[in-house]
This record gives sequence, structure tokens and C-alpha cells, in this order.
Amino acid sequence: MIRFVCIAVLSLVLMPGLVQAKKKKENNRPNVVFIISDQHKKDALGCYGDELVITPNIDALAKEGVRLTNCYVAAPVCAPSRAALITGMYPFANGAPYHKAPVKMANGKEKHLGSGFLRETGYHEGIVTLAEAFQSNGYITASPGKMHVHGELQKNVDEDHPEGNNLGWDEINTRYYTHFPGGHYQDEVGEDAYQRYRQFKKYAKVYKGGPGHLNEKYEPALVKKDEDNFDMVVARKSVEFIKKRGKDGENFFLHVGFEKPHPPFTTTQKYLDMYNPEDFTLPETATEWHGKGKYPWVPDWIHSGWPNKYPVATKNIMASYYACVTQVDDMVGRVVDALKEEGLYDNTIIVYTTDHGEHLFEHGLRGKHCMYEDAVNVPFIISYPKAFPKGEVNDMLVSFVDIMPTMCELTGTEVPETAQGISIVNNLKNGTRLLNRPILSEYRSGNYNGFKEIKNLPSRMFRVDDYKFIYTHGIISQLYNVVDDPEELNNLVLDPAYQDMARDFCFHTLVDKPILEYQNMAISIKHRTINWQAFEQADSYSVYYAPDNNPGAAKMVAEGLTELSYKVPKKGFYWVMAMPKYTRTSPRLGEVPVYLEKYTYQLPISDAVEFVPKNQK
Repeated sequence: MIRFVCIAVLSLVLMPGLVQAKKKKENNRPNVVFIISDQHKKDALGCYGDELVITPNIDALAKEGVRLTNCYVAAPVCAPSRAALITGMYPFANGAPYHKAPVKMANGKEKHLGSGFLRETGYHEGIVTLAEAFQSNGYITASPGKMHVHGELQKNVDEDHPEGNNLGWDEINTRYYTHFPGGHYQDEVGEDAYQRYRQFKKYAKVYKGGPGHLNEKYEPALVKKDEDNFDMVVARKSVEFIKKRGKDGENFFLHVGFEKPHPPFTTTQKYLDMYNPEDFTLPETATEWHGKGKYPWVPDWIHSGWPNKYPVATKNIMASYYACVTQVDDMVGRVVDALKEEGLYDNTIIVYTTDHGEHLFEHGLRGKHCMYEDAVNVPFIISYPKAFPKGEVNDMLVSFVDIMPTMCELTGTEVPETAQGISIVNNLKNGTRLLNRPILSEYRSGNYNGFKEIKNLPSRMFRVDDYKFIYTHGIISQLYNVVDDPEELNNLVLDPAYQDMARDFCFHTLVDKPILEYQNMAISIKHRTINWQAFEQADSYSVYYAPDNNPGAAKMVAEGLTELSYKVPKKGFYWVMAMPKYTRTSPRLGEVPVYLEKYTYQLPISDAVEFVPKNQK
């Protein structure tokens, strides 16, 4: 009798493990761990050539996989960049181009809201997100940490959408910069630790008079417990999720949203001790605009006077930034180690990237908020030895909108019809690049010296092969050969030899890509003549033509027009572009006009109009 009872008890003890063993799946499909930090300057990684930074874990991923050197974010600021990643669509198409979205309040005033408050300020309904695509393919999805996508909602926040919108994530926690009651970083560590981390409220006086939480004093974070710092909490939550999947064997897509090295540039003493600020050298262009004048096409407030006025403090800031990078690297190591401990590493695609760059005093600028390479060209490393060569470097042009179709192809997941990017799987495997493939980025900001009153002035980047064109509404454009001129100091728009290239790039930057709040020139056709609305401050007009409604194939057929009509020569589609007439100057460019006389919400581009001869209708 006693023997029987012992066996029964032993059976009860063993049964959960036996059931669990039966439940665990053997999957051939790869898992995905997508690690995205915030504001990581591409050059600040050992694998990208920096000899001072300490990043052994990210460098190890590069040795195990493919490192891209020309990966462009869809916007040089957090929220729209991340929305493009999640939707696989450029901001102009997904409806979420703002960092903070303008909303008309009941009193008629405009308020700029962060993410997590209203569904209407987010990406368009009906778009299938990256997480939803993986959910439909049987993957468990999770996103600990920063998401910061307009359109994500906790339940019962927006009265018009009480059910909320989880973007397709099965598990959500530790949100940051997103209003997310119950699932925020503050809910994990308490209000005091959160306020210490952000240096809000009573802790704001620590940096009173400072340059925006840049840690020019080289001091550790105010958070009492090191493991309560945001990235440490996100790493812990990620490891917990990985351990669950190690037990049940379910396929998973894990989005890990770290926050560093975004300001505040504070971290624990451990990481500060790894650097000596005296070892840092200021960029050659750190004082480039001092004495020459500020860049008219860059927001005024990101011009930094620190390198010129306080070189010692500037070195402290740079060292603080690098210490934050090393913190991120350490957290990446924790996540990768967990995969190895659970036997999941070999069957997991691991990506490391960031949502935009950081100037760190290149061009004498701080932050991102413009289209220079330091802001838009970011690190991107993908490690999956089963499919890709080890230690490969690929310089093809890649956009954040390509991430969705690439991840889908690697995992056998159906690509949503709304996705605008392309899969680069074959390029990653073969080390090849696509030629003549355009890449876009766009940004809405205020504080441009020529138009101080405008809050959401649009700018847009268009890169093809070695050249990068930048359209800034109401302000003279930019054109750089980023291979011959990596510092982007020679604006070829000012060179008559590049006028045709600049004109054509401007057309392709604007055509068929609407900008919220702005209107195209109206156009119509009667008989064989197209007529268009005047651009209020035009110097002349150009006409573009394509046989089909494909603006990417359009060619210029007439230029220098001063009348508002044109007799078309043949069947096909036509567009008109105005050449803006700049009249006001800036200190930097002297007598060269750089600003329109007055601001306009009209764009210097028309929609398409089709001409079909009567005998062919």
C-alpha cells in the first residue's frame, strides 16, 4: 500500500514535465528577435570602424551575419520612423508622418499629441502591421520596451476606439514615450524611478541650464537601482519571454525596444568608468557653421554652440553617449545569451538596428531632425548563419520599409498587400546590390530660420546610387554626391552643371507622394492642351511625360515655360512641376536666394493628367 502511494505521488510530480515535453514543438521555421535601439549613430560601433567604442556583443552579431552600410530610416525622428517599420510603408502613405500629431481641440486651438492617445492620429486603418502578419502565420508576438507608434492604443483610452489597438502584439509591456496605462515603464519601476530616469519634476533641477540632458558633467543616472534603468528592464522582460519559448517551443517574433543612446545621456557608473572623456576628439566639422552662418535647410535649434564654447563639456557629452551605447550592447548580450541558453540561437534571425541616427556634433549639430547622413543612415545588422554568409558587408541602398517583406520571406510569412518595400533576402545571401533603386525619407518640423512661424514644415530625401537630393518646402534644395563628398559640404544645387539632375530628382521626390496639409497644383486637359494652376512664386514650369501612369518612368519634355498651358504632342500621362523663385537670402549663402518670399501650403507639383486622342478613345 505504501509502495503504491509513493508511485502515485511520483507520477503526479512527473506528469507536468511529461505533458510539457509533449507540448514542446520542434519547429523548422526560424524565430525572429528584432532589436531596435534609439538614436544610435552608425559610426559609434566597433564593427563600423570605431576604435574607441566598446560593443563586443553587437560586433559579434556582425561577425555572424551581414552588416549593411546604407540602411536609411523613413524619417529622422522616432515616431514616424517606427510607424514605417511596423507598417512597411513610407510616412506619406501610412498616414503617420508626425512625431507629435497636430490635433484640433474643442476650443479651436491646435495641440500636438504624442502616441497612445487617439487612433485618428495614427497610421491608416486597414493596414496590416508587421506583428499582425506574423500572428497570422502562427507566431507568438511580443514587444517589450519602446514602440512609439501613433495608432497604438491601450483599451479604454480613446472613447471612439474603446477596444484599443495592440498592433498585433500578443504581449506588451514597458512602453515608453507612448501613453499606455498599466503597461508603461513607470508601471514596472514606480513613479519615482521613472522620474529619476527622465529627470522630470523635482529631478529636473539636476540639469537646470544644461543642453537638454546631455550629461555634460559626466555623472551616473539618478535611478537608485541599476536594474531599474529602462534598458535593463526591457532586457529582463525579453529574457523572460525567450525562456517561455524555450519551454513551449512555439515560434515567436520578439521586438526588443531599447531606449539608449537617446538622451538623457545618463547610464550607470559601470559604463561611465569604461571611458575617459579626454580620449575623445571633436569631429572636424564640429564648428563648421560657426562664423559661416547656420544651415538654412536645417532647424535652427539643432545647431549646437557647445563645441565652440565648452570643449571640455562637449567631450563629456560624447563620452556619456558612448557609455550609453555600451549599455545597449550589454543588454543585447543578455538577450543573445538567453537564446543560446534555451537552445534557440541557431534557429533565430537576429537583427540589430536603430530608429534614426545622432549627429554628436558632426556639422556642428546635435540630435537628428534633418537629412544629413548622420541622422538618416543607420546601423543594420542581420545574423542568421543558416541563410546568410558570416562577416559579410553589403553597401546596397536599403529602406526601413524593406524590413517587413524581408522578414516575411525569411519566415514564410505572407507579405501584406499594403507593404511598399522589397525583400532583400537574395541580396543578403549573394552580396549583391540593386542599381537605380530610389530610397526616401521624410520629416516634418518647425524652427527653420526662414519660416519661424511654421510648425510642421515638410522636407524629404531622395537617394539614388551615389547622389542624395533633399527637398525642403519653401527653402532651397540640396544635392550631394555622398561618395565623393561624405561630409555633405558641397551642395551641388548651386552648381549649374547639376541643374538638370536636381530638377529631375525634385520631380521624383514630390510626384505621386502627397504631403498631409498641403495641396498639389490643379491640372486639367482640354483637347490637346493641358492647363494648370499657377504656383504662387514660380520662376518657370517643366512638363514631364510617361506612356503609362508611372511617374517613376516619367521624363522631362518641356522646361522654362512661363505660360500656364502646354500643347501635348502624344498620347500618355503628363505632370507639371514649378521651379520655385527664391528671393530672400541667408547669412550662410550670402547673396544666393534661399527662401520663398512668403510661405505657401501649395506644392510645386501637379497630379497626373491623361491625354488620349479622339480616334483612340
